[in-house]
Amino acid sequence: MFTRHSYRRTPSSIYLLFLSMCGFIYLPWSTVPIIYALDHIDPQTQSIVICKTRLYISHTLGLFIRFCLVFACADRFCVTRPDVRIRSLSSIPLAIKFILIMCVICSLIAIHLPILMDIRGGVCGMFGIYKFIYAIYQTSVIGIIPPMLMSIFSVLTIRSLRERHRDNPVRTRQRDRCLTRMVFAEIIASISVSIPYSSNLIYTAFTYYVVNKSPLRVEIESFISFFALFLVYLISVIPFYLYILTSKTFRKEFISLFVNFWYKYIIRRVRIVPYNDQNTIATNNGRTTRIRQ
Repeated sequence: MFTRHSYRRTPSSIYLLFLSMCGFIYLPWSTVPIIYALDHIDPQTQSIVICKTRLYISHTLGLFIRFCLVFACADRFCVTRPDVRIRSLSSIPLAIKFILIMCVICSLIAIHLPILMDIRGGVCGMFGIYKFIYAIYQTSVIGIIPPMLMSIFSVLTIRSLRERHRDNPVRTRQRDRCLTRMVFAEIIASISVSIPYSSNLIYTAFTYYVVNKSPLRVEIESFISFFALFLVYLISVIPFYLYILTSKTFRKEFISLFVNFWYKYIIRRVRIVPYNDQNTIATNNGRTTRIRQ
């Protein structure tokens, strides 16, 4: 959808397009090894390379998704400002540059994961003091900074829209309003899935050295950890459903795209018309065939 010409003209769509691409990679990269390990030996526990790279790439893609959303919020704010210099920050070339810079910085920020992760006792993970440090890092980089920046830019955007409507009651373009609603819905979803996971990381780090846990407590903690991680994985698939629900324009264009694909590639239509008295032409999926009556 975001590769269509009507969306490519908006910087916010560039951020949402890159976000969707990262989500498309993030989900199978993160979940397929877990599913495979259900009835096979977990490769993470056998290879230190897989142990270090799997979480690093998953974590980096998660950073891309969240900070792309931050940039989309900032772009929505810039668009609504009357100052020409601020509005000039909302441009497609700048959006591409910001994405490239973000990729480099986020990749460097997460470089400690492949350095400090290890395999101990048949488990790939964080151990010792690093488990506590990682909980603080994850809470800050995932649970606090992105939601805080999203919220700030969202509040500023709402204020700008109100001022703009009061000073100049000209209707905002339909596509801009739809993109704004889509970004706001994405913010709510991102905050909702980040808080439980960050809270669980902090709790796990603080109770890491507790050894006298009852079997019931261990089961409850395992279920909460699984549920929190499940919510994090949803961040890669939630956007589609949010866009469909919150944007009427996106919904109509998606249905139109799906219908065109269905008729073009799924349904093979045959149409017969008279031709030269004794002949007919059968048109099958764009190909013409003469048939004698």
